[in-house]
Amino acid sequence: MHLDNELELPSSIVAASEERKFSRYLVWTSAVFVGGTLLATLAVLIVDPYHLFRFVDVVGFNRLKPRPDMYREQIKLVQAEALRPNLLLLGNSRVEVGLDPDSPTLRERSYSAYNLGLAGTSLATANNMLDEMRAAVPPPASSIVGLEFLDFLVDPAKLQALPNKVETAFFPLEWRLETVFSLKAVMDTVHTLRLQKTSDPETMTTRGHTPLFEYNKAARYEGYYNIFRQRGQENAKATVRRPHSLYAAQGQPSASMVKLRRMLSTMAQDGTEVHLLIYPYHAELMAMFGATGLDAIMDEWKSVLVSEIDTVRKQFPDARIMLWDFSGYGPVQCQAIPRRGDTRTVTQFYWEAGHFKTSVGELIFERILGKRNNFGFALTASNLEENRQRIAAEREQCHTLNPQIFAEARSMIDAARK
Repeated sequence: MHLDNELELPSSIVAASEERKFSRYLVWTSAVFVGGTLLATLAVLIVDPYHLFRFVDVVGFNRLKPRPDMYREQIKLVQAEALRPNLLLLGNSRVEVGLDPDSPTLRERSYSAYNLGLAGTSLATANNMLDEMRAAVPPPASSIVGLEFLDFLVDPAKLQALPNKVETAFFPLEWRLETVFSLKAVMDTVHTLRLQKTSDPETMTTRGHTPLFEYNKAARYEGYYNIFRQRGQENAKATVRRPHSLYAAQGQPSASMVKLRRMLSTMAQDGTEVHLLIYPYHAELMAMFGATGLDAIMDEWKSVLVSEIDTVRKQFPDARIMLWDFSGYGPVQCQAIPRRGDTRTVTQFYWEAGHFKTSVGELIFERILGKRNNFGFALTASNLEENRQRIAAEREQCHTLNPQIFAEARSMIDAARK
């Protein structure tokens, strides 16, 4: 007898058994995948790392949000449209970092503000975001617009290519899906949970402010001198490369000037009160402008801005536009830079020469809203010379108090030229 042969199952039965096992495997794999996807999606919706859904907002759980590194423009627009602010803050990273929409001064005046400032962008982006806002919600009653002097400089030998409206990289549905159904969204969800217990987190508030808390840690370990020095070297390289003209070939204005004209006309038609802000660059950066001859171009730029505003006022007699010059070498801008190796001194006004702290932003709000008279200058055609004299006097005094600021600025400019 051959017992082995008698115990062998027919091949058809074996095949059927293997097929059932494979089917169960597929079912369980699919269930795990679908279940995992649903759980991950639910976690993203509840934790809400980009503050888009607002289902849950609990201190210690998900109140702090990470600074997004994708779809910043779209995320900020959705947040702003949901809040419907009566004050918009527009500009580049100097606005995004230095102007706090949760400012006590703004709250006292019943302003609901949102910071639409975006690092690394120009007035073209600000103009596009303003258009998107106007299409979705009523225009704001007021706005503060930061003007980056360096963005208005163009090569006089080249024709200026004026930017068209920048379209978003993805259709709305696509970027929305990316901020929910993606590995990046899941990673930012986990990051949000961890962020709640982090000291000095890298965060963006629910009103669009990026406070640069992470610089506190760098300052404690390296000192402010290193932060100023690193950014100063970057500023020097950027400054020496800039052309020394406000007009391109054939007398064309810069793209930023064209966008500013359009923005002012739009806001004048909407009845929006506009405060144009010339940034309070630290004395080190102002000294770099002086070392490269850009200070004279900056002075010319201010005259052109005054002229542009007057042109808009003639077209729209009811337009409410103010130009504030916070540049100069006053006690705020001339803040001493801590010495090399000093990890104890905490600066009051600046993270480094290009980015001011919210303490300066608070002074700006107070000045614009009429609470202070000793910081900033309301610029008009009739007081341009007075403003020049103010800056010259401040520069002389700052040079006497902190000559090392000017020496370091000159040294970095010389190194950048080489």
